[in-house]
Amino acid sequence: MKLRLAVLVPALAVGLIAVSAEAQQHRAVRLGNPATRFAKKPPKKADDVRVLLRSDKNKADVMEVLRQVGWKGNAEDFDRAVASADITEVQIQPGTRLPFMASRERTRKHQPHALMDVLWAGKKPIDAYALEMTSNCVRYRVVVPKACGNFWLEEIGKDTTSQQCAPAPPPPPVVSVTSPGEACVTQPVDITVNVQNPPADLRVTVSANGSELQSGSLSNGSFRATFPGLTQPGPVEITATSGGVTGRTTVTVKPCLPTCGITVSPNPAKAGKPVTVDLTSSRVASGVKGGIRSAKVEVLGKDKTQPESTVELTAPTLSRSDVVIKKSGPHTLRATVTDEAGQVSTNACQTDVDVKSAFPIFAGAYGGKERLTHDDASDHPDEVVPFSRCSPLIGFEVGVQPMISEHGQVELGVGLKIHTANDAHTAPYVDGAINRVLTRGFFGGGLTWWDIGKDSGGVGLLYQGGVDLDKEGKWQLVAQGRLPFFSHTEVANNYQIWGGFRFLPNSSK
Repeated sequence: MKLRLAVLVPALAVGLIAVSAEAQQHRAVRLGNPATRFAKKPPKKADDVRVLLRSDKNKADVMEVLRQVGWKGNAEDFDRAVASADITEVQIQPGTRLPFMASRERTRKHQPHALMDVLWAGKKPIDAYALEMTSNCVRYRVVVPKACGNFWLEEIGKDTTSQQCAPAPPPPPVVSVTSPGEACVTQPVDITVNVQNPPADLRVTVSANGSELQSGSLSNGSFRATFPGLTQPGPVEITATSGGVTGRTTVTVKPCLPTCGITVSPNPAKAGKPVTVDLTSSRVASGVKGGIRSAKVEVLGKDKTQPESTVELTAPTLSRSDVVIKKSGPHTLRATVTDEAGQVSTNACQTDVDVKSAFPIFAGAYGGKERLTHDDASDHPDEVVPFSRCSPLIGFEVGVQPMISEHGQVELGVGLKIHTANDAHTAPYVDGAINRVLTRGFFGGGLTWWDIGKDSGGVGLLYQGGVDLDKEGKWQLVAQGRLPFFSHTEVANNYQIWGGFRFLPNSSK
C-alpha cells in the first residue's frame, strides 16, 4: 500500500469537530480548532510546511504520530524529502477517506495523537499542501491541511525507479539431465531433462557430443528426448540448455558382441556329400539394433590349423544345404557371425563332424603301347621271340581307392587290355598300388599281374601318376608304366606304357 502525506492549506480556524461513525471511523466536518490542531501556527506557504515537519521542536512529535500509525518508513528519508521535495497545493474533496490525521490531545500538554480512519465530510474541499517521498521502496504522498497542519500519509505505489528497489530478478534455471550410464553400440538412449525455475519461453535444447539432437518446450518442468545410439564404442556427452543454463551427463557406449550358434546335419556326414550348416540360432546382444549381417564358417581337418575350405553366409540366409566336406575323417566347423553394427562374435562357436568315406570307386580308359620279348626254351632254345613288339593298346579299368591316412591311399583295380593288332594278345590284368595323394593329383607304385592266361603273362612293377582336371578331383589325367619281373634286365625290350582318363564319382578332395 502507498500512503499520502499532505499539508492542509490554511483556512479559517474554526475548530475540528469529529464524531464517531461505524467501525470507529471518524467523521470530520470542520478543521482548525486551536485545541486539537497539530500546528500552533497553520502553514501559509511551502516553507512553513518544511518548518512544521522537520524543525527540532516538531520533529519528535511528527515521528510519534507516524509510530502510532505503524509507518514502516525511515525517518531519515522523511526528513530528507521534507527538506528538498517540491511542495504543491492540492484540494481534498468532500467524501474522501483519509488513512489517519495527526492532531493533538485536548490536554495542557497537547501530546501528538493519530486519529485513525477519517472521513472528510465537510461541505468544501480541504485546501492543503502536498509533497511526494520514497522510503524503503514505497512511494508516499504527505498532505498538510492549510487550516491546521494536521498531516497524514498516503501510500501511492512501489518505487521501481531506483536500483535498490527494482524487483529482484527471477532465480536462474537449474537444469539436470538423467540417462542410463551405459548403452550398447546402436542402442537408443532415453534422456530426461528437468528444469527448476524454467524460463518464460519454456524452451530447451538437447545435444549429443556438441550436435543438436532435439529441441522443444518444457512440460511441467520436464522434457524427454531419445539419442539414437552410436555405431562405435565411446563416450557421449549429453547436454541440455534452457534459459542460458546447461546441464550435462555422460553415457558410455560399449561393445555388445553377438552370440554365434551353429549346427550341422547330417552328422556323421559322408565325404563329398552335401551337408546343411545352420547358423540361424545366432543372436545380436540385448539392446543392439538390427540383426546378424553375415557368418563365416571354416572347415578344419584333423590338425585344425589351416581350413580345408571356408563358407560365407549372408543374411537373411544363414543356413546352407550345399556345403561339401571332401575329405573323410574327423572335422570341426568353426564359425563367427557379424552383426549389422560390424561387431564380430567371440564366443566358442564350433561343432565336430565325423566324415565317413564315400565308396572310393574309379573307372579309367587308356591308350598306349607295349614291347615284350620272351625266351621260349622249349620251342626255340636259342631264339628271342618278340610278342606284340611295339604293339598299340587300348584299355579299360575299374577299381577302388580307400584312404589309409590323410594323404595315403590304396588302389586296387581290374582291367582289360585290348591288343588292336592281334586279338590273341587281348587279356585281363590286375593292379595293386599305394598312392600319395596330392592337392591336385597323385603318384604311386605297386605290382601288376599282366596278360593273365597268356604266355606273356606275369607279375611286374607298376608305376603311375595323375593330375586333377577339375577342382573337385572327379576327373584325372593318368599315366602308367609296367616292367615285367621275368625280363627286368631287358627293360629296353620289355615294358608297357599308356595314359588316359579316370573318373572318380565320389572324390573327397
